Amino acid sequence: MNFFTIEKLQKQLVEIRQAVYREILPIPQFKFCEADPAGAAFPRYDDSDWTDFRVGDYWGGYDVVAWFRAWLTIPEAWRDGKVYLRFLVGPRDGGDSTAETLVYVNGEPLQGIDIWHEEAWLPPEVVQRGQVHLALRAWSGVLGVPDRRRFRLAQLALIDEPTERFFYLADTLIRAVVELAEGDLRRLHLMNSLNRAFLKLDWTRPGSPTFYQSVAEAERHLRADMERLYEVAEIKPHVVGIGHAHIDMAWLWRLGHSREKASRTFATALHLMRQYPEYRFMHSSPQLYEYLKHDYPCLFDRVKERIQAGQWEITGGMWIEADTNLTSGESLVRQFLHGTRYIKREFGVDSTLLWLPDVFGYSYALPQIARKSGMQYFLTSKLSWSQFNRFPYDTFHWRGLDGTELLTHFVTTPEQGSRIYTYNGQFTPKDVRGIWENYRQKDVNNELLLLYGWGDGGGGPTKEMLESARVLQNLPGLPSVAQATAETYFARLAERLADKPLPTWDGELYLEFHRGTYTSQAASKRANRKSEILYHDAEWASALSDILLRQADYPLAELDEGWKLILLNQFHDILPGSSIRQVYEDSLRDYARVAALGQRALTDAYDRLANAIQSTTPSLVVLNSLSWPRDGLVSLPLSREFEGKTVLLDSDRPALTQVIEEGGEQRLLVEARGLPALGYRALPLTSQTGAVSSNSRRHDYQPDPSRKPLLPPRTQCPRSNRLAVGQARPPRSPGAG
Repeated sequence: MNFFTIEKLQKQLVEIRQAVYREILPIPQFKFCEADPAGAAFPRYDDSDWTDFRVGDYWGGYDVVAWFRAWLTIPEAWRDGKVYLRFLVGPRDGGDSTAETLVYVNGEPLQGIDIWHEEAWLPPEVVQRGQVHLALRAWSGVLGVPDRRRFRLAQLALIDEPTERFFYLADTLIRAVVELAEGDLRRLHLMNSLNRAFLKLDWTRPGSPTFYQSVAEAERHLRADMERLYEVAEIKPHVVGIGHAHIDMAWLWRLGHSREKASRTFATALHLMRQYPEYRFMHSSPQLYEYLKHDYPCLFDRVKERIQAGQWEITGGMWIEADTNLTSGESLVRQFLHGTRYIKREFGVDSTLLWLPDVFGYSYALPQIARKSGMQYFLTSKLSWSQFNRFPYDTFHWRGLDGTELLTHFVTTPEQGSRIYTYNGQFTPKDVRGIWENYRQKDVNNELLLLYGWGDGGGGPTKEMLESARVLQNLPGLPSVAQATAETYFARLAERLADKPLPTWDGELYLEFHRGTYTSQAASKRANRKSEILYHDAEWASALSDILLRQADYPLAELDEGWKLILLNQFHDILPGSSIRQVYEDSLRDYARVAALGQRALTDAYDRLANAIQSTTPSLVVLNSLSWPRDGLVSLPLSREFEGKTVLLDSDRPALTQVIEEGGEQRLLVEARGLPALGYRALPLTSQTGAVSSNSRRHDYQPDPSRKPLLPPRTQCPRSNRLAVGQARPPRSPGAG
């Protein structure tokens, strides 16, 4: 027998790859519009005034959306075959990124097209109709974009299915051979099978019917060999694959771009699920699903169907994958509250897995908050990025501040060409072998979770990854492989480890990297903290008002809208400070909306409270939104309307007061003492002669200017002192209306 070297097999495989396309028809021309008109995806849309665009021409620029539309005719002879669309809408062209495109067929979103997904399968019902309307919504990008992008390729291709199957089978086996040692008997078995198959190929007339018949015979022979090898019993670890597409809500692109990235990524995942029934895909972040429901309701409905069928997994717990270091404890609770409620309401699913693969370290308080929010497990891979020390464990109990423990597992898939681990696995033999070699606790656990699919900017798994997973199911010398959901994996992991010794890490999970992010973009960080304080106060005051007044005026919709914006801007590339400038311009606009909603709710609640509190004398109402009793200073606008009035702390003890100038405005400082936790106190207003005012207005009064100063000259009073003021009104006389 003649033996091929691996290099010769790889060279022949290149020609096999080209032979997958049995016939090719170019799509030479489109109608073109460099804008984003509504309805452009639908066949009946009138594009008569659009420009004629020939494939090979240029389009785009920085952050440009363009539409390309065309009618296609599927040849009669192709209509029982497998047909692909092939596109190169905007390759790198000297830039640092490529165009991203959503393909519509007959008005329905089919799949995303990007650097990793250049082909789209046409379903049989579309092919058999013969006439196909094609619409492409292309985005030029914002990262290192060239002046113009070139639309290089648009084709319709008839696929030779045995050749396609042979290519993916042989390609994965060759990659597996490379991973096995030279003297490994299993490597020899795989090489023998490959040699026997490749010797059956008839290269005398490539592309001829005889050639394709020989490829089909080689595919049958090689697959039969693999089926026999799959049956060989072998002690080996097991790898569970879950498709994944990490989408940064904002990073090197803006939030609006991520909304579209989600639509393309989700459309691709749905399309691949139809072709690969065993495929399981997971995505966190209910915020993206809410966007999808608004922007692409047809895709949202299809996602919902796949979740119900068990192919699509939504978990993660949080509203978005949030930073946990700068975010307050209350905000972390709200991340879980909004996240788990949405998942339950929209999909009927209870989430038990905290999913934060890319966050820059994890707070000591997180285990307690996560467990009380229904989480039982935690997954990440980020600590492998640490600059100096490798974290000592990959599977362990993480103990939080109060002693609560959370079963934690680190993904150990190797990043190609790097020492770190990745959540963007490729599902290659190298990944499957490397994830096990990297794992530290082989003595207690022999099943690992591999996240695969292109991420950060979305994209997700490819058909190449799914074909590789099929071949890898039980190859000699490598871990066995199957696809399942992450929640299922963790439930099995917990059961497997129930009676085994597992280490415990007590403390925060500190990342020795990205340190500078926590001191950058101070305006955004300040706005986040002010928003958290404002919404605490607004919620407290609104609830207190409803309880005391026995009303139902709580502004739930407005506060929920504000909270979702706060939570969104706590994303792990926004709040820490690692995104591009435009992200923070958008963020500050969001915070302005947050402040407007929160301040209106707070002011309305304070007004209701002040107007409802009755006193025998006109009084200054001071509210304390903190959860402990306190004394403090109240800063008020100065008014001459109540000149000569004095604020009393007790019946015979006046409060200390002082007039100051601040920001060009005269203000009055008033001493407030004995304020109850989360409550209020009414301080009577009296005249120096003992007279009592018969009426008052909020904030409008002036005390005796001879009182002792509270602050040295030119000293500014802290503005965020968490004290609020209002005016109590005397009781109405009987019959007053």
